[in-house]
Amino acid sequence: MDGGRLQIFDRESPERNENNTLWREMKVGCLWTMTSEVSADDPCPQLPSSFLDGERVRKMVREIKGFSAEAAAEDASEDEGPRIDERAGRPRPLARSVVASRRGIEGFGKLLASDAYWRGFATAERKAYVADGAEANWGVWRRDFSDYVPILDFIHALTYVYAAAMTGQGAAAGWRAYRLWAQWLWGGEVDRVIEALQVRQHALGEPTPDASATAPSEVVATSLGYLQNHRAKMDYPAYRKAGLPITSAYVESTVKQVARRMKGTEKFWSHGAEPMLTLVADHLSDTPSYNKFWQTRHRRLTGTRQAAA
Repeated sequence: MDGGRLQIFDRESPERNENNTLWREMKVGCLWTMTSEVSADDPCPQLPSSFLDGERVRKMVREIKGFSAEAAAEDASEDEGPRIDERAGRPRPLARSVVASRRGIEGFGKLLASDAYWRGFATAERKAYVADGAEANWGVWRRDFSDYVPILDFIHALTYVYAAAMTGQGAAAGWRAYRLWAQWLWGGEVDRVIEALQVRQHALGEPTPDASATAPSEVVATSLGYLQNHRAKMDYPAYRKAGLPITSAYVESTVKQVARRMKGTEKFWSHGAEPMLTLVADHLSDTPSYNKFWQTRHRRLTGTRQAAA
């Protein structure tokens, strides 16, 4: 699961957010059926070359960490495919269901869990829950998917490692540190990365209360806290051996697809946002969501017309 943005403008109550804009959050979840092989050994122990391409990594980091979703609408020409998952032994996606809503996080989690139940995920031999580090994502995992293997999106973890490596030192030294730490992260040696960041933090000093978000000491402290908080969700060699996905790129590309219909600098929604999100999600699903709606619609009918407000 992941989040996106759309603009909400209710003429009866045109409230703005804390940034004095009309952007609000929408939540999107993907339920993927995949096929893969279980291996006795790690099928891809070496960090893929995609993560050692300097320009590609910089672009990836800018995409994830460098721009606010409220600053601009998604470019309709953006690539909708997963950003980077070119490793040997990666799972092959077969079919997805999409859930999209503006409901609160607990309500959205129940929607996602309901769809997983309808898809029969409870009977799957291997189940994974993949997301970035947002606490809201892991609250849903604890409440509704706690029997799934929790996996922190590798790409998000990598962006924090990159940021900590490149800050406060020359590009050449930063890139050497990044290459070493990235391989450790890929190999599940998260404790070694944490120890290296602790050494850097000691050299830079602790961030002061008034330090900016881009101050080297603050960047390293943020990255260190991120890895420490999610340490138990980063055993990537074990996940690869089990044939499980390790990136949330599949849902992030789906968020872009939903945003094509819902998001724009001159596009505003009111009461129609929720039903349109449902319709877009059903349209993007490989499963027969439309048929499911019509098959169960008669159970919700009361035979009376709803009174006008």
